Amino acid sequence: MKVHRSLGILEGKASPRLLSFSLSKTLGTHPGRCDDHRALKSIFVSIAAAVLLVGCASRVLVENPNFHVATDGWIQLFNGRNLNGWRENKFKHKPEWKVIDGVLIGHGGQGYLSSLEEFDDFELYAEARISDTAGGRGNSGVYFRCAPHVDKKQEFPPGYEAQLDHGDSNNPTGSIYALKIEGARAPKPATKDGEWVTMRIRAVGNHLQTWVNGKPAADCHDPENRHKKGSILLQMHHLTGKVEFREVRIRKIAKKN
Repeated sequence: MKVHRSLGILEGKASPRLLSFSLSKTLGTHPGRCDDHRALKSIFVSIAAAVLLVGCASRVLVENPNFHVATDGWIQLFNGRNLNGWRENKFKHKPEWKVIDGVLIGHGGQGYLSSLEEFDDFELYAEARISDTAGGRGNSGVYFRCAPHVDKKQEFPPGYEAQLDHGDSNNPTGSIYALKIEGARAPKPATKDGEWVTMRIRAVGNHLQTWVNGKPAADCHDPENRHKKGSILLQMHHLTGKVEFREVRIRKIAKKN
């Protein structure tokens, strides 16, 4: 919180009365300053009103501890502090998720985090970094429209996966994994392990699109439209693999009538 020493007020806690008092103290009551006093007082009261409105808006954004909704419709699925809003699944070994300095880190085995909320048509943006602690290849992915995980013999529930694997020649980063239709395989991007990459996913009806570091990747239409709605999954792929997310946000796209 910043202190305005010339006015003796704190940002976010100022009131029009306090601003008016501070202004009077600063300008004094000299008759020759009366017009300036009135004009500046009007300006400061307007500023105070704006400060109070911003304070109210800020309180609205933090009322839900799991995520917040920005004015442009984005929902922060990862709040930068903990795993609120996510359900953890451990498939093999002892996978572990933790948050360090605002970064979500997964390692130690196969598993995933699943969003508690489900989405149908949406746009998702994530910043991720993959690596391998044994010198191998990093591997992860962002699943979407995933059904409930009923068959526990399967590592992951049914759904689409936007691939995060810079060394996979069959399904490079940005591909809709193993979806054998035209446009699902992305061109190999200039990405590598240990570097942060951005992933954007857009799903509207059966039209699925991805972008990697701002460049178009997959762009396809699933003729079977096999996954219409479901949760978002953050994948942890193998024992020595490591994946990090420093942002995961989503916004819903309204269906056209």
